Amino acid sequence: LWSRERESGLNRQGLESDREQTCYCGHLYVYTVSAMPSRITCTLACWMLVIANVLMCMLFQTTEAQYLTQCRTPEQSAGSCVTVTQCPLVQNLLKKPLLTANDVQYLENSRCGVLNRKALVCCARPVIATNAATQAPSPVPSVVPTNIVPVDNRLESLEQRQRLLPDECGLHLSDRIIGGERAKLDEYPWMALLQHRRKTGALKFHCGGALISTRYVLTAAHCIRNIPSTWILTIVRLGETDLQTNPDCTTLLDETTCADPVQDIAFEKIIVHPEYRAIGTEVRNDIAQIRLAQDAQLNDYVHPICLPLDNAARTQSYDGQRLVVAGWGQTEEDPLSQYKLFVGVDGVPEQICRQKYPQANIDQTQLCAGGEAGKDACRGDSGGPLMYPGRRGYQEVMILAGLVSFGKKCGIQGVPGVYTRVGQYMDWIVGNLEP
Repeated sequence: LWSRERESGLNRQGLESDREQTCYCGHLYVYTVSAMPSRITCTLACWMLVIANVLMCMLFQTTEAQYLTQCRTPEQSAGSCVTVTQCPLVQNLLKKPLLTANDVQYLENSRCGVLNRKALVCCARPVIATNAATQAPSPVPSVVPTNIVPVDNRLESLEQRQRLLPDECGLHLSDRIIGGERAKLDEYPWMALLQHRRKTGALKFHCGGALISTRYVLTAAHCIRNIPSTWILTIVRLGETDLQTNPDCTTLLDETTCADPVQDIAFEKIIVHPEYRAIGTEVRNDIAQIRLAQDAQLNDYVHPICLPLDNAARTQSYDGQRLVVAGWGQTEEDPLSQYKLFVGVDGVPEQICRQKYPQANIDQTQLCAGGEAGKDACRGDSGGPLMYPGRRGYQEVMILAGLVSFGKKCGIQGVPGVYTRVGQYMDWIVGNLEP
C-alpha cells in the first residue's frame, strides 16, 4: 500500500485547497480527499475496500451455495432450498387470484436465498430433476400445481367426489364415552390441532379439527376468520396425545408402548363456507375445510372419522343421544390442556336450545349438546369434533355429528354448547373434494 500527495494550489478565494491523495491497494485504485495524514487515510480506505469485497464475495457465494441445501419451512418441517418452479406448494399460492395475509406471510417466511437473481424457497416436497444436484437450474419447467385437476379428469358429480372419501373410517377400539378422562394413545385418531404463528413469533395451537380423509380436515370457520390479523396459520398437527412429548408413550405393567411421531403438515388450501357469518350472538355456517399440502400417513394414531353420508344420518335427531366431544380443552378463552381429553354429552332438543340462546336464532344447521357443569366443550376445542358411535355395514364406527362452534363460556350447568351440524353440509363438503 502506498500513496502520493500533491498540492492543488490556490483556489479562487486565494485559500490553499485540501491535499488530494491517491491510494493504491494492490492493483486497486482508491481516490480520496482528506486532511488526515496520508498513510492513515490510505490504510483505512484500503481496509474498507478489502472488507467490502470480502462481504460481496461471501454474499454471492452464500446465495449460490444455498441452492439444494437443507432448510426449515414456515411450518418448521425439514425441506430443501429450491427455486419457486420446483416447489408446487409455493406455485399453488402464487397462482391464486387473490393472496391473503396468511399467503403473503407464508411466502415471505419461505425465502431461503437467491440464485441468479431469483428467490429460493424452502420446500418440504420439491420436484427436482435427477441432475439438479450437480448443476443449477436454467431454467426449470413449471410444475402442474397439485390442486389443479386436468379438465378431462375433473369430477363432475357428487357421487364421483364421494369416492375420494376413505372406505375405512371411524375405527375406535374403545367404547368409553362416559365421564371426562384422558384419552388413550389410539383413541380418537382423527383429532387435529391447528397451529398459528403469533405476532411475537410464538407458535401456539389455537383450534381443533377432524381428519375426514388423507387430504382434508374439517374445522370451524371462526377458527380461520375470527382470529387476530397478526396470526398466521402454519401447520395442522395429527397423531397428538400429549403436547409435551413426541413420541407419546404409555406404560402398563412395566411394558411401554409408544405412538408414531406426530405429523405436522402444511395446508395447501382453506375453504371457508361462502355464507359464513358471525354477527353478535348469531352464527351461521360455521364450517371450513383445510386441504393438506400432502397426504397424511395413516396408522393406529392417525385415522379419518366417518361422515354422515346417507340421508338418514344427515337428518337424524340427536335429542337425548349420547355423544362425545374430545380435544385438548382449548377454546378462545380457556387454557390448553397438556393431554387429549374426552367427555360424554347428551344431545339437547332444538327448542330447549333456542330458549337458552334467544338471540342466536338456532336452526336446523346447528345442534346443541351438553349442559352439565364442567363438561361440554370444556373438554373439546373450537372447531373440534362432536361424534357418536354408529354402524357402517357390520362395523361399529365413530361418526362426525358436529363441530364445536360457540357457547356461554364453558360448561355452565343447564346451558348446552352449540355445534355446527355436519350432516347439513355434506353436499358442500363432498363438492369441494379433489384428488
